[in-house]
Amino acid sequence: MIAGRLPSADPPSDCEAIAGGLFEQGVNAWSSLGYVAVGAVIITTAVRRGMPRSFVLLGVASVAEGIGSLLYHGRSGDAAHALHDVALIATLGFVAGWQIGRLAAASAAASVIGTSIGLAGGAAAWATGTTNVVVGIGVAVTVVGELLARHRRLPPVWTTGLVVALVVALATWAAGSAGSPLCAPASPWQWHAVWHVVSAVVILWWADTAAGTVVSPPPRLMRRGLDRVLGLTARLLGHTFFRSIEIVDQANLPRRRPVLLVVNHPNGFVDPVVVAAALGRMPRFLAKAALWKVLPARPLLAAVGALPVYRRADGDTPDANADVFAACHRALAAGSTVAIFPEGTTADRPTLDRIKSGAARIALGAGEDVVIVPVGVAFESRTATRPRAVLVVGEPIGFGDLDRADRSAVDVLTSRITSALAAVSPEFETVEQREVLRAAAAVAGSDRHRLGRPSFAEVESIARRVAAAPDASRTAVDVAFRDYATQLQLVGLTEAQLAGRLDRRSILVAAVVAVLVGSVVVTATVLHLPAVALILVATAAVRSTATKGTVRILVGLSAGVLTWVIFGMVTADGSAAVAAGVALAVEGQIALLIWPAFVALVARCWGWARSRDRGELVGPVLASRAVLGAAVQDAERAGR
Repeated sequence: MIAGRLPSADPPSDCEAIAGGLFEQGVNAWSSLGYVAVGAVIITTAVRRGMPRSFVLLGVASVAEGIGSLLYHGRSGDAAHALHDVALIATLGFVAGWQIGRLAAASAAASVIGTSIGLAGGAAAWATGTTNVVVGIGVAVTVVGELLARHRRLPPVWTTGLVVALVVALATWAAGSAGSPLCAPASPWQWHAVWHVVSAVVILWWADTAAGTVVSPPPRLMRRGLDRVLGLTARLLGHTFFRSIEIVDQANLPRRRPVLLVVNHPNGFVDPVVVAAALGRMPRFLAKAALWKVLPARPLLAAVGALPVYRRADGDTPDANADVFAACHRALAAGSTVAIFPEGTTADRPTLDRIKSGAARIALGAGEDVVIVPVGVAFESRTATRPRAVLVVGEPIGFGDLDRADRSAVDVLTSRITSALAAVSPEFETVEQREVLRAAAAVAGSDRHRLGRPSFAEVESIARRVAAAPDASRTAVDVAFRDYATQLQLVGLTEAQLAGRLDRRSILVAAVVAVLVGSVVVTATVLHLPAVALILVATAAVRSTATKGTVRILVGLSAGVLTWVIFGMVTADGSAAVAAGVALAVEGQIALLIWPAFVALVARCWGWARSRDRGELVGPVLASRAVLGAAVQDAERAGR
């Protein structure tokens, strides 16, 4: 038996140099645990009957492959090499057996037989040195089984995405061979390690897809995992581009039931990001089919699982929506959350646009367990840097009393959706009225917080109550606000400067933060200045306020990632370059958190100084501010 591999000037066949320590090939060894993790997931899902019980064999084979690969790259010997090869061919035997067995509706038995043949064939292949030949035979059997299944119009297992993932995996395997120009034996980045991770994902993806053709509901392991990753990404984007994202009455969202979210659409691509960030997961969003005509957008749309909606306004044939509705019904039947913007278009408008009938048609064609939940989204600003946002979740919309076979049910349910969505969405007469009432509500809210800043949810709630008041009450608020704003301008102060508190605790905290992370914040700010400039230019070039947020997020994300990549490439090599890029990204997040608070503190200090300097002029301003607060309070009472 070979106790281990001796260091050599020539790299091994899998490229990584042999070194001392716990493992001879540390990167390749640790990455082998990907097979163990995937195998554990498959075993757990099969035991819980989320997959056929026979898939336990596939999970066991994957775990064995991971252990064999760990030992082979860690302390290579005959036993480790044998376990590595036999487990690999047993895994492939299960796949090939299942693919052939489903042609005769005997996939479970065939997969067991295939695994057994794989074990025997793997042992023989290792003993005779013909592992690659046996693997090739297994691959050929798998391909033939898939082609015959498609010929018989059985559900495909090797989808386009899965085939692409396999091609990527094979490319990383080739890149990690000793003869590859990308081989760098001493580098901490090893392509063979990437092969381990990507091929493990391929195993899980295949098991997920294959089980989904025979199990109802399908396991959807890849989709659920990707949705969680995308939800975390949306939260990161939300905290980056928004100061806060609040969610009101979240208890109205039912758990463990399929949900159809109907959401207003005031801010373009920003709306789904904010919804996903607030929910912490990625719903199946419906989007206009015209977006699929933009080639760079297709991978993103596929990744988030978006579903196309065909509209006459875009030159599409609405009849094609039958397939989309069917896809929504399948997603809801699997327990997913589907989100639709029933207005159909986005714009900076003061109230809801006409609600289309698509949401009602989807709900009436879905299962009895589906719940319709209205969600109203509002933004403090579409042009400011890091504004605030709020989501108001309404009570579920009942439609169990409707006869789904009756054509009039669509109109009745659409009317209910319109009323429910209007109750949680901004409802103002004009955009100007909306901005005036929100500004007045912010002043009134500050008074109720002892001159502190109210949450945007509270501001929006006050503004909507004032908007619902009689004309006379709204007019009084409008006049009082304009008088107050005029006096502020004449004195040379802002609301934040006048209302902001100045206390020793804030100054002390700011001083401590400046000492601890001041250099980090300044460095991160300077390095991100080109990206910031690009965001400002791109946003200024867009005229539509409903599109500015979309441009800001897309350009900001692209410019930020490019900044981190360039910084990593310039300052380091290999894994150190990745670490440098990640460090700059983290520093940028810290800077985003600190700068607003620091600027607000400086504004309070400046306002305090100017207020003392103009003490005689501040009195009338405070008096008009009190008048505004009283007018808002009276209008709220009248609007309840």
